[in-house]
Amino acid sequence: MQIVIHRGTHQIGGCVTSIKSGNTRIIIDIGEDLPYHDNLDKTEFEISGVTTGKADCDGVFISHYHGDHVGMFNKVLDGIPIYMGEIAHKIFLNLREHLQDENIDAIKRFRTFSVLEKIELDDMTVTPYRVDHSAYDSYMFLVEAEGKKILHTGDFRTHGWTGRGLWALVDTYIKNVDVLITEGTMLSRNDEEVLTEAGLCNKAKKIMQDNKNVFVLCSSTNFDSIASFYKAAIESNRLFVCDNYQRSTLDIVSETAKSDLYKMRKAKIYYDTREDCVEDMRNRGFCMLVRANRKFEKVLELFPDNLFIYSMWKGYLEDGPVRDENVYNFIPKDEHGNLKYLSLHTSGHATKETIMDLCKKLQPKIIIPIHGEKPEAFKDFNLPDCDIRLLNDEEILDL
Repeated sequence: MQIVIHRGTHQIGGCVTSIKSGNTRIIIDIGEDLPYHDNLDKTEFEISGVTTGKADCDGVFISHYHGDHVGMFNKVLDGIPIYMGEIAHKIFLNLREHLQDENIDAIKRFRTFSVLEKIELDDMTVTPYRVDHSAYDSYMFLVEAEGKKILHTGDFRTHGWTGRGLWALVDTYIKNVDVLITEGTMLSRNDEEVLTEAGLCNKAKKIMQDNKNVFVLCSSTNFDSIASFYKAAIESNRLFVCDNYQRSTLDIVSETAKSDLYKMRKAKIYYDTREDCVEDMRNRGFCMLVRANRKFEKVLELFPDNLFIYSMWKGYLEDGPVRDENVYNFIPKDEHGNLKYLSLHTSGHATKETIMDLCKKLQPKIIIPIHGEKPEAFKDFNLPDCDIRLLNDEEILDL
């Protein structure tokens, strides 16, 4: 078998991994670069047989719907199937329809899978295992061929609402792994506080009890954190408010979730043309989800006496190439022009301790770090009888 990390060995996001057996070749994730990566100025990223030339790939498997894992789907050659989790696909399609993506027909042609469904591709078997992440319905993949087992983690964590299930999953289904391909995002962010989603919810509840009108800026598809804010709002007797698009995404999750935590049916749709909606918000107090655009700027102007919560990675507000100017300009400012917000956020990625525990539990013969800026940190784990392979992009590893 062969493994190639086409991109993502020394960077966060933009991940593309190839696994090839005697008769089969698959790609796991086909992500676009995050906007601050230097290689955006280089020649357009291509993969022979996948995005250019004659199709030579049996399937592209998407771990979740974040752009740095699926953003280059439109580059995949015709005839190569793209696989995505069934619920994740509905969320992704809904998002792209909202954004009026010109590739909607291609997204509709994605093939979907369910958790634990074994996908047979000639001499290779791919099994998806659902994991906790800041994208709902995320997966890691176990790839089996030629007597070898390769586990690709995608993005994962254990501090979300369903995170504890990882260890039972590993103990029950994933044993004797030869190669572990794992994300290492948080290994370069050791100074970042990592709350549990339950801890975030408790803090949000206290904030809402002390502040009548609360706006929350977070990803529209980070349903774990949205569920945390929703739960805090309902338990604080506050309205939970969003726009039509956000409510449509919540309905997808509410209709498919087994846990009551994700059944957010009390979400109220905001209408700026209806005075009764505005009056209800004034009387009851609220937690409202907002996004960085003019429509929501008008809502903030209606309720100047508010607390603004920023629930995204702080890096997007820092000076330099990482900063998201759209988000930065949206956040309220004080009389001196300084950002006026409260940060309440938790990472979608596994902590160093969680990554280390997974490595120790699986005891793979080879570990390949991806999706991180500090892959050499894996060598500090002191794992006996384990080869840490710090591959370069496009380097071939023969098993």
